[in-house]
Amino acid sequence: MTMRVPTILCAVFALNGCSGVFESKLAAPQAYVLRLPPAAAPAAAAGAGSVLIQRPEAGPGLESERIALLRSDQRFDFYAASRWAAPAPDLVESVMIDALRGTGSFSAVFDDSAPYAPVYLLRCGLRRFEADYTAGGRAPTVHVALDCTLGRRRDRELLASFTAQGSSVATEDRLNEIVAAFEAATAAAMKELGSAAADALASEKKPSEGR
Repeated sequence: MTMRVPTILCAVFALNGCSGVFESKLAAPQAYVLRLPPAAAPAAAAGAGSVLIQRPEAGPGLESERIALLRSDQRFDFYAASRWAAPAPDLVESVMIDALRGTGSFSAVFDDSAPYAPVYLLRCGLRRFEADYTAGGRAPTVHVALDCTLGRRRDRELLASFTAQGSSVATEDRLNEIVAAFEAATAAAMKELGSAAADALASEKKPSEGR
């Protein structure tokens, strides 16, 4: 019994000494959001009906809160100690809703949890949403690309199929500047999205009475 006590005490001290090894000294991840400049007020009241924005379908590697990057050897990776405040598709959906509301093209813009029956449906695939280092520069170029379809819900008629995309070179290879490039690239993509949706509505043939 007297021989076992020192052994037990040594084991306890060893465990206490090891406890510090398992304490993480990594910095807590920083969460980022996208803040796009407010859209100009529409010149006239919206003439079209409501639209429902479906959550974008994420491309490979983009169904994540992590901030994606593409390395020079075509290897997909993520920035350390940083993340988006929500998964990338949710982040982009929120921006899309705000952008289309700002255009005034629709009488109302809903997300896909809304209980209302819209006149139009907008569905997009999030094909690109990453910082690209393959061009060889020190700072990356951010690419945002959405492959979209706009149609009428009632008769499922396709009105338009288009790609809304934007890109922006970060001023420095630092997270704050890279997030600013994400904002600029996303703003450019949202501008194309709004223009394409407005063009589709303008060219739509009005349904006949009783349709």
